[in-house]
Amino acid sequence: MDLDRPGPLANPIVLMYHRVCADRAAVPGEFVVRASTFRAQLRWLVGHGYWTPRLSDVLSAWGRAPRRPGRPVILTFDDGYADNLEHAVPALRELGLSAALFPVLDPSLRANVWDDEPALRDAPLLSARELREVEAAGVELGSHGLRHRRLPRCDDAALREELVRSREVLAGIAARPLPVLAYPYGDVDARVKRAAREAGYALAFAVNSGPLELAEDRWEVRRQRVVDRAGDAYLTVLLSGTEKLYQWSKWRVRTSLAS
Repeated sequence: MDLDRPGPLANPIVLMYHRVCADRAAVPGEFVVRASTFRAQLRWLVGHGYWTPRLSDVLSAWGRAPRRPGRPVILTFDDGYADNLEHAVPALRELGLSAALFPVLDPSLRANVWDDEPALRDAPLLSARELREVEAAGVELGSHGLRHRRLPRCDDAALREELVRSREVLAGIAARPLPVLAYPYGDVDARVKRAAREAGYALAFAVNSGPLELAEDRWEVRRQRVVDRAGDAYLTVLLSGTEKLYQWSKWRVRTSLAS
């Protein structure tokens, strides 16, 4: 695509982050990006003609990004870690980029209690006051459920609580809550998608599942995980769509075998 010409950009790539922590506090893990790496990744995006549409705008346009020069990429953050406010939000504001954050919304949970890796557990989560700060800084807020449960394993009552109650909690925090869900662990099946629609979500993010086109299935939108690397080769492959196509092909094989 010619990045100097505006066009109908119907299929933005969606990237997924979790923690963005101080370099000195970084722990090994595929869900942790150092603050310096994150800034370098954002600078690379800007320098290579990428821009970040607001998720609410994409949603209102049924999965299409507005017309403007460059290529759209949607930045998302799962879980709602406190270090997102300290490190990710200032970098986004500095470079004029937007993002959406999906916190775990049970008010009694103040830290990560779901990770199997001991080094990743107990990372502090954003409070309601801090989530309002995040939103005031221009980051939109959606839902990651109540307790970070694997939704396909929930019975119908628990599934409805995860989906409906989390929206209610978010409505009490955010001035403009997004009707958007990020499935914990990326776990989703047909029953969960149906429940998400019935609970009023207009869009829901998976991880390495779902069709290539964002608008093709708005309740199983494919995302790509970003790791703690900022080299040109890594980011070029990540944003080229090559990895997305590779993961899609594996998903298609799995779904074909299961059907």
